[in-house]
Amino acid sequence: LSPRGYDPIAALHGGEPVGRKIMNVLGNSPHDLGSRSGLTNLALKTEFAKLYGSESVKEATAGSASDEEDTIGNRAGLINREKLLAWCMSTGLSRNSRLNAVLSPCIVDESSRKEDGTIQIKPNTQTRFFTDDTQHGLCIVLGLAELLGFDLERDMPQALYVVRRLQKWMKKEFVLPQEKVTAGSKIVSDAKDVSETSAPQAFGVKSVQELKRFLQLDVFSETPELNAEGVLKNSGLMARL
Repeated sequence: LSPRGYDPIAALHGGEPVGRKIMNVLGNSPHDLGSRSGLTNLALKTEFAKLYGSESVKEATAGSASDEEDTIGNRAGLINREKLLAWCMSTGLSRNSRLNAVLSPCIVDESSRKEDGTIQIKPNTQTRFFTDDTQHGLCIVLGLAELLGFDLERDMPQALYVVRRLQKWMKKEFVLPQEKVTAGSKIVSDAKDVSETSAPQAFGVKSVQELKRFLQLDVFSETPELNAEGVLKNSGLMARL
């Protein structure tokens, strides 16, 4: 969803180079999807409005075709060759013998044992399949989308659905449940347990500008400006002045 020039972050589909190549050749790169969905333009307009005001956006876009509400975001036909890609994914996963060794994270529910010996199992929400991939995976993506001004219900319905379903099993609230969403509420920022995730909002980041400053923090708490000033003060040049 980033403009050209941010490829090290935006152009990554994952660690599988063949799959990424196929997606790019079919015109489904992040740049392509962001452009076709209108989300890249929407994010830029939203940030421009925050920095310079909505009137400046109107002046800057005067004479250009405006994005209609129903043409922005996730919609049918957005992904090229979607049915073919879905078939390839389904076939690959269903016939991948290596996945047979991956056991589902479940625990036996002894209280459900019946007279005929049948017993139920339920998801083990304490495993990394839940604790890692939910809070420190999908929640980050949803948090970033919220910062960019996207409508999560409209633009990321699948990711939002997955997190809402998993958090219900985990008895957590990483995003607002659908029944709690009201006009003006923030699905990620207003969630009760957002602090347990790695979403930007968990670190107090509520805007793109704050995210930029946050990402500039040094992991060793170093301040490059002060360090440079200290070196300059102790330099031979300053000693002669």
